[in-house]
Amino acid sequence: MKTIVCSILFMLTSVTACTQEKKDNFPLVSSKTKSISSVPFLTKQNDFIYVNKISLQPVSKQKFRNASLFTPRGFAVVENEKNEYAVIDESGKIVLDFSASAIGLNVVGGLTFYKKEIEYEKKMPVWKWDWNIMGSGIKKEQTYHKIEIGVVETQQILLNEDIPYLEENYYLNFVSVDEKHLFWNGNIYEIKKGHLNKIENGITELLEDKRFIKGSNASFLIYGLDQKKALHKELKGTETLSIQFGKEMIMLKQVNKERYDPEVPKLLADSKTQDIYPFPQYEKVFPKEITKATASQIDFIKKTSLVYSITNSPYFLLGVFNYDHNIWAYDWLYIDTKGNVTDSIGTYNFKVLDQVGNLVWPDRKMILPDQFIDKNWKFGKINSYHSMNDLYLIPIEDEKQLRAKGLWNRSKNIWEIKPEYNDISVLDTDKQIYALQKEKDGLYTLYDNENKRDIGSKTYNSINSDGLVSIKRSSGENTYYYIDIYSGKEYKEQ
Repeated sequence: MKTIVCSILFMLTSVTACTQEKKDNFPLVSSKTKSISSVPFLTKQNDFIYVNKISLQPVSKQKFRNASLFTPRGFAVVENEKNEYAVIDESGKIVLDFSASAIGLNVVGGLTFYKKEIEYEKKMPVWKWDWNIMGSGIKKEQTYHKIEIGVVETQQILLNEDIPYLEENYYLNFVSVDEKHLFWNGNIYEIKKGHLNKIENGITELLEDKRFIKGSNASFLIYGLDQKKALHKELKGTETLSIQFGKEMIMLKQVNKERYDPEVPKLLADSKTQDIYPFPQYEKVFPKEITKATASQIDFIKKTSLVYSITNSPYFLLGVFNYDHNIWAYDWLYIDTKGNVTDSIGTYNFKVLDQVGNLVWPDRKMILPDQFIDKNWKFGKINSYHSMNDLYLIPIEDEKQLRAKGLWNRSKNIWEIKPEYNDISVLDTDKQIYALQKEKDGLYTLYDNENKRDIGSKTYNSINSDGLVSIKRSSGENTYYYIDIYSGKEYKEQ
């Protein structure tokens, strides 16, 4: 899986709302991806043409000011000399006409979704004028964006709205529920002949196993996709959790307390049974009684402030925050659905993030034990993306306050890439392709970590996961073009 980085040419965004369909007849859309043989090639005239990626021979006479890679479904965004954008297929046929609206594409569930967006000034009625009390004038206009989102293959329009610039935006964050269903903007759609038909709305959060949550701060319900009746209803958010140990009732208060209220509380309590379902999947009931624990474990549990359900296991994670400034992290215990407490569990592939996306579990000591570090090191926020498994990007600061990043292998307890780089950018997690920047404000090089080798000999100001790179010309301006991140092959005229 590649780590997606949006190109500077075309932003990847998305949207929501009512559905409008064009009445044309379109064939059944196949979910299969195409074998793409064409790539954008930068000429000496600073035009982009499409060429065969092997032979570099032109596949058409079309020239563009800018051009993107083709998606797996065979569509690309191009820009002409009038700063207008369009979508073409691999044959060069225009499938979305040129317009001043910027276009983003995203392929999900065998369909290509597009977003067209343009910013403009809209004249407002007199009661919405901005009156400047300092006498510098009256602003009679307000900045809006016009947004359209739809399906490229069938030309179905899912949203067409004009929105004030500072209000809600829409994104192409479609999620595949299964082969026949997609989730987007609080709705579940059924795919029929390439068209999306809304079958569920008002969804607050999508869960695994085709489940979803509906509701608000007052009450929540959990549904299954193919079930009309709620799996759980009358669920209320809570920050209090009680658990029996012998004759003692242990009361935990402010559990999973967040700085900002989440859309769905991290603990949901059944109003009738008092069963507690913890995040992130709310798939099992927290035990009401501790059946096996030591005295020290009970003392720990009484201070618990974080409860997390470990998916695909019988366990819950219990966290107590350590406020020692030398540590500043959680300590952990585990409890299963039967109430057995344990200090450790087997290997389960899960990660816990805080509200702003920082890694909480596994913590630094689990990932990089003390015996492998310099005693003077300080650590920044550790990152690990989906499919990186036991590989973690770790920023450090030494006793001279010099900062660097390295790539640590948790299972082998070795530095895959030593912490000698200002920046390490993840381009492809599956094939372990990285962009390395040695010095601050320095150039990036391509690196194949799986085979422990540099890729090519060129350096760049930036490298994106789709192969878009930039170099600075002698005039000080940046030039953008594409490369193959696996071989270093450049798609530009020498």
